[in-house]
Amino acid sequence: MVRFQLIQGRLSLNCPQHRKGTQSRDESGISESITVTSERGIPSLHYVLQTAERQIKLNVQHAGQVRLESRFLKSGKRAIIQQPSLGMIRWSLSDEAQVDHRDGATLLHLREYDPEVFDLHFGALIACLLRGKSLSILMDETSLAMVEQARRGGTPAIAEIKDMVESLAASTVLQRSYAHRQLLDWGTPVIPVLLALSNDDLSAEQKARIRDIQNRLKTFVDDTPASLAKLLVNDRSYWEVTAHRFNEGQVMLVNRHLVQFGAAPLSAVSTGGHRVAARTGNSLK
Repeated sequence: MVRFQLIQGRLSLNCPQHRKGTQSRDESGISESITVTSERGIPSLHYVLQTAERQIKLNVQHAGQVRLESRFLKSGKRAIIQQPSLGMIRWSLSDEAQVDHRDGATLLHLREYDPEVFDLHFGALIACLLRGKSLSILMDETSLAMVEQARRGGTPAIAEIKDMVESLAASTVLQRSYAHRQLLDWGTPVIPVLLALSNDDLSAEQKARIRDIQNRLKTFVDDTPASLAKLLVNDRSYWEVTAHRFNEGQVMLVNRHLVQFGAAPLSAVSTGGHRVAARTGNSLK
């Protein structure tokens, strides 16, 4: 009835490939239902799976606003992923004692915080939505591609990107249009910098142009390790949570790239001869 895609590390529905309707089954202790609606060709979806042990809910509004919920009935542990059309994705994990939150630009960021717990709640579901593609394997391949992307270089520095953002509020239309085109020409490596900007420091026109740039840089093609590497190569927060994957030589290469980009090198400690990124905050376990 629908086809999911992973685009720039986020789940979305493929708009042309959907069929409106409702299907359900209730047998052998498994209750499952799916409803697909559409407005002006943009699909929405509501899905529920209920077994004796757990409940899974999936809601998608306007193809890209996604809410995933997983609950284990006996323990009461619940995990929720809330993905807006643009902006940070939130992963919440709760039980009877506490609620923890993590925010990330992509699902890859969120999984890296605690792969075991993430996969327990969402691993099988996401693999099913992506027609058998494992987020874990994609992340492994993306890490290697990111190192190669960092080795090649050629991406704009933070200062250059911020200069263009500043020019989006310039006094002349010519300056504003040039900055808009330049940010688009640089492509997806500018996205992490744009996401990190504070809305309080931006004018209404800057906000509108940045939204337009983000929308126009969004493709309709499934992610590959190469496309994700290009998107994430300038994202220091992602390098930080994935640094444990790399050997000392790779971490040194990454740090050179980050410094050239205008970001701080990774916070790292030596463990058993390997460099491992220091993580802050509590685990979601």
